[in-house]
Amino acid sequence: MRHKTESLLASITLALAGLHFVLETGYHFQYGQPLPALIVDYIWIGLAVFGGIISLRVRPRSAAGLLAASWGFGAGFAWRSAFGRLVQSEADRAAGNGEPLIVTYVVLSALVLAFCLLLWSLWLTYKPVRV
Repeated sequence: MRHKTESLLASITLALAGLHFVLETGYHFQYGQPLPALIVDYIWIGLAVFGGIISLRVRPRSAAGLLAASWGFGAGFAWRSAFGRLVQSEADRAAGNGEPLIVTYVVLSALVLAFCLLLWSLWLTYKPVRV
C-alpha cells in the first residue's frame, strides 16, 4: 500500500525533472559542458520521469523505491556538482566556461532540495501504512 503523500512526491519529481531538463539543456548551449556531464543529467531525468510515472500509475500499490532510487542518484550527482564548484572557487579559479557565481548558488540550492526529497522518498519506503 502506498502512503498518501507518495502521489505528491511523484508529481513534484516529474515537475522538477521537466524543469531540470529545460535548465540543463539551456546551460549546455549557453556555457558548454562535457557531453558525459550532460548525459548523467539526462540519466537522472529519465530515472525521475520513470519513477514518477510508475508511481502515479500503480495505485494503490507503491513505487516509492523507484522515487528513492532516482533521488539518490540525483542527490549524489548534485553533491559532486556543488562541491566541485566550491573547491574550484576556494582555489580562486573562475569557471573556464565563464559561468557566473549565481550558478554555484543554484546548484547548492538544488543539492539541499534533492537531499530533502531523497529523505522523503526513503521515509516512504520505510513508513508502514495502516490498513
